[in-house]
Amino acid sequence: MENLENALAAWRDILGEAHVLTDETTLTSAQTATFATTQTVPAIILPGNRAEIQACVRIANKYKTPIFPISTGKNWGYGSRVPVQNSCVIMELGRLNRIVDYNEKLAYVTVEPGVTQRQLFEYLRENQSNLFMSVTGSHPDTSLIGNILERGVGSGPHGDRFSHVCGFEIVLPTGECIQTGFERFANAKAAKVSRWGVGPYFDGLFTQSNLGIVTQVTIWLIPLPKYFQAFFFMINDDIHLKEAIDTLQTLRLEGLINFVGLWNDYKMLSTKQQYPWTETGGKTPLPLDLMESLRKKRGWGRWIGGGALYSSSKQQGKAERKLIEQALNNKVDKFGFMDQTKVWVARFIQHPYRWITGINLSEVLNWWYNEKDIFLGVPTDKNISSTYWRKKTPIPSNMSPDRDGCGVIWCSPVLPFDGQHVITAVKIIEGVAHSYQFEPNIAILCVNERSIDIVSTVMYDREVPGEDERAMACHDSMLQKLTEAGYIPYRLDIQSMNSLPPAKDDYGKLLSEVKKTLDPNNILAPGRYDFRKDWPNLSE
Repeated sequence: MENLENALAAWRDILGEAHVLTDETTLTSAQTATFATTQTVPAIILPGNRAEIQACVRIANKYKTPIFPISTGKNWGYGSRVPVQNSCVIMELGRLNRIVDYNEKLAYVTVEPGVTQRQLFEYLRENQSNLFMSVTGSHPDTSLIGNILERGVGSGPHGDRFSHVCGFEIVLPTGECIQTGFERFANAKAAKVSRWGVGPYFDGLFTQSNLGIVTQVTIWLIPLPKYFQAFFFMINDDIHLKEAIDTLQTLRLEGLINFVGLWNDYKMLSTKQQYPWTETGGKTPLPLDLMESLRKKRGWGRWIGGGALYSSSKQQGKAERKLIEQALNNKVDKFGFMDQTKVWVARFIQHPYRWITGINLSEVLNWWYNEKDIFLGVPTDKNISSTYWRKKTPIPSNMSPDRDGCGVIWCSPVLPFDGQHVITAVKIIEGVAHSYQFEPNIAILCVNERSIDIVSTVMYDREVPGEDERAMACHDSMLQKLTEAGYIPYRLDIQSMNSLPPAKDDYGKLLSEVKKTLDPNNILAPGRYDFRKDWPNLSE
């Protein structure tokens, strides 16, 4: 306790009283996530620049007081702002919100941890840029760097966000600072356009780790297409799902398409409305016959998929569209492309069109306006509304899942880009969700040519007694069964850091040596992606 008080006093000297928070209301909020947590947070410190971060880290070392860095703290479903271990002081980096560099010709921007999706979008718009960023489906006010450091997934050509960044600036746990790639050289002209630099490549060490505090990253941007099309498709059964996945993998490998996402009907419904309490008589989970009725009413399949084409001309776009249509013919149940012209026409013919084809153009148009924005780098909060799925109160305009008792836990396995693997993983998720009386809320994200990320969500109301425990049991069972089947998660919740199977090699020993070298006092984010105790040196 004395060490903490000494550290707080020293931090106040550096940052000022206003940027060292210890009031009960603020700390209680910081200890709250979208699932049950027991960790206590003794204080929050808010440095405003790299030098202050370095000074704060040195103080943490001097007084052996652990710190847990966050960007904007909107890590909903994975732990929000809550540290992995108890009694860590949160270091919130939201004040570091500068856009440090921007180059339209070379299509890059350098940002600090507090820069959000909204801020960068507005900056590009104000500068009349012809570029856009890959955005996630999370809130517009989430940190760009925060998601990249979790190796999060966005939409569009740069959906694998970590593969399109370079030039990290990092404060080490000792207070020293390094820059990666060519950034470490004073006059390097390629510092912001080349990932690798010369010599060992260090960037990956500082993602999903507790080895440093990243204070700057250069993000590569995407040129707006001259001709844009979004495509959508519906799938009603497992046979077509398998065939569609295998076909999409071929198209992805050939370079005809980039990011494609598929949502199951439960996932899609949760973004459109809250749980139908009246129709179900207040009972959960959602009955299968009611789900089928709601699905038919909206003109959906069991799976709703979509992607986009970014073409340099209308002629190119039409040729690409023809190839994709030919490939997916008979592999999906409904399929269509939308461009701006078709959207204009669809407004006037949506009712007779549905009568003739069975496709609900009203739903397609809603999908177009939502997905078009996301595929072109416009952040939206529409998907965050789904976290209120089982809440009985209306969704507020200023959504805050932590504050409002929304129950959300993610489970995010990675699997080969193969139809049979998708079917197997989906069956596991559906079986576990139904056994715990939750809806199987599933998104399939085709991020690259060879692997798929699945994001399954356990959604509930934290204010209902017993739901926290049941939801966590559901998540843990799901994670265990997926892992046993060989589908390891690409990202972990704070409560799941010790849930992975043991490594089959000396990974743990190497990680231990790196951690001891960079963080001898173990003051930086203890427990975060730290597998040293779980993965001992197997050769000893």
